[in-house]
Amino acid sequence: MFHFVRLLQSMDLSDTETFHQAKRVVADTVGVAYSGVHSAAFRTALRSKKMISGEGSLVIWGTRETANLPGAVFYNALSVSLTDFDEGHRKAVGHPASVVVPVALTLGEYLKKPYNEMLKAVIIGYEAGTRFSQARLREKINSYSTGRWGALASAASAAYLLDLNTEQFMHALSLAFVTSPAMQRGSTDVSTGSMAKEGIPWAVRSGLQSALLAREGFTGPYLFIDAYDDVDKEKLVAGTKNKCLINSNYFKPYSCCRWLQTAVSLALQLKKAHQLDMEETERIEVRIFERALKLINSKYPENVVQAQFHLPFVLSCALLFDEVTPWQVSKANLHNESIKKLIDKIRLIPDDSFSAGFPEKLASKVDIFLKDGSQVSASGDCAPWDAKTPPTDEELHQKFAQLTGNKSEIIWRSIFGDGPVFTGID
Repeated sequence: MFHFVRLLQSMDLSDTETFHQAKRVVADTVGVAYSGVHSAAFRTALRSKKMISGEGSLVIWGTRETANLPGAVFYNALSVSLTDFDEGHRKAVGHPASVVVPVALTLGEYLKKPYNEMLKAVIIGYEAGTRFSQARLREKINSYSTGRWGALASAASAAYLLDLNTEQFMHALSLAFVTSPAMQRGSTDVSTGSMAKEGIPWAVRSGLQSALLAREGFTGPYLFIDAYDDVDKEKLVAGTKNKCLINSNYFKPYSCCRWLQTAVSLALQLKKAHQLDMEETERIEVRIFERALKLINSKYPENVVQAQFHLPFVLSCALLFDEVTPWQVSKANLHNESIKKLIDKIRLIPDDSFSAGFPEKLASKVDIFLKDGSQVSASGDCAPWDAKTPPTDEELHQKFAQLTGNKSEIIWRSIFGDGPVFTGID
């Protein structure tokens, strides 16, 4: 545990490229939050704001609402996680930015920290969470939900901003570990449409609370990593060729589970390359790793959360609308007859070789059979906007503008300037 914390405390945070990447991550995360506040789940949760968080002056992103520190952190994390448009990291098999950016920016604002310090908190928290999740022994993982390890990442970001010493830092992480959401059946949570999804906002709030308590001398089992046999301790503190892990993240071009995005990209490539008319489609077969199929528990999704993890629905949106954003993965489209008609043509086939490569690879093969008897096919094992093919700043800007509307330029420039300026939705 000591070596892990010392590694985090000794990170080189002077690299300008890493700082720029942190701003890209912040921008993408904030942009996604602006889409999340429109969701039914967010509006439902906001009705309890006064009882959950009391009064406060910290802004809830994308709204005209304010809350106290834990409340603002909770609601900001909630809005980021709801549309499944947030970035992630393959080594984490989850969403590090969603659990560190809300803490780093909101606590940083509360403490009146310089923007550069907030960015350092993002980088450190990202490193802590990704390393810990990566070091878990695969045979002992029963849920890939980010909430399982997210509190530890949030606590690391908060610990940095609170200037905790090594011992306090260790206690912050250990308290976060023992208070993290268990998320025992993470895939079931999302397949049934649970608004709690991966438990991200609860993890974030636990991480913040753990760091605040540790600062005052509240202790946890700070040797928990040493006694915990579900983590490869050497991998936890091993070096990385990419310096800070935030530099090797992925972004999402589609508003759905990352596991589905290879198939979506392949289908869109086929449609464009062959100028396909969906009315001329006989059937579509998708070969994919078995874990992705466990996210589906009904022929048609019954709510928006289910839809984000429902490959036939997402694929149908892509082929009909040429994009998958929160505006397509919507309540209205749950009853879209054209989408249902296309879902009826889709067959999902588990592929053992693809399953063997998961989660390092997200392999899929899409075969589209046409009514004239012809067939087009495409396969791949990497979703777009991965670490090897990252989006340009302009591509991220386009996504950001689509999500934030007429406020986009003000917020975008502030994130890449002296610090985020948040404005409410019109």
